[in-house]
Amino acid sequence: MAKEFTQTSIAICDGEYFFKRCPNEVLKSFDEEMEAKIKEIEPLTDESELLNREGEKINRQIESTERRIRLMEENDEDYKEILKLQDQLDKLLEKQEKHLENVKQFNKENEDITSKLDSELNEIMARKIEAVLEGITAKEFLEKADAIDNRIAANISKYYEMCMVGERESKIQNEIREDVSAFRERQKQL
Repeated sequence: MAKEFTQTSIAICDGEYFFKRCPNEVLKSFDEEMEAKIKEIEPLTDESELLNREGEKINRQIESTERRIRLMEENDEDYKEILKLQDQLDKLLEKQEKHLENVKQFNKENEDITSKLDSELNEIMARKIEAVLEGITAKEFLEKADAIDNRIAANISKYYEMCMVGERESKIQNEIREDVSAFRERQKQL
């Protein structure tokens, strides 16, 4: 039945699956459910971003102070000023150490929350895959999916929409390859 709907297959979880018809309202409900879960931890996300910005600021201050010290040493400038900068650098390094402890504590305190959220988001994504692909269950997806499968699943609505508007299979497959390639590049940078 699904093959009559589309000839486009999606390679996921070591299999080839075809799209089946899925109402837009169902797809939208999965996206809304995911957004609601993400919104639940928005305060934690905000706090995490604040910690990251603070850490970046401290790092920039340390780098700036180190550059100034190096420049002054190269030019044989006033050693008293170099000592003042060195004291300032020591204080910044202490501040950085305290900040890293705060980050470590924050991560420790919120580890369960983030792993629970990841699990819940994966479950929603698995149900979405089951809704749009013929022949795979949410349980199978959760058991077999790897990082690439998760990346494809995260974009499944886009591929489904491309199929619905009649895009050629080669164009859809190319879009999947580009998304996977971009994902791999981001992973290399981490």
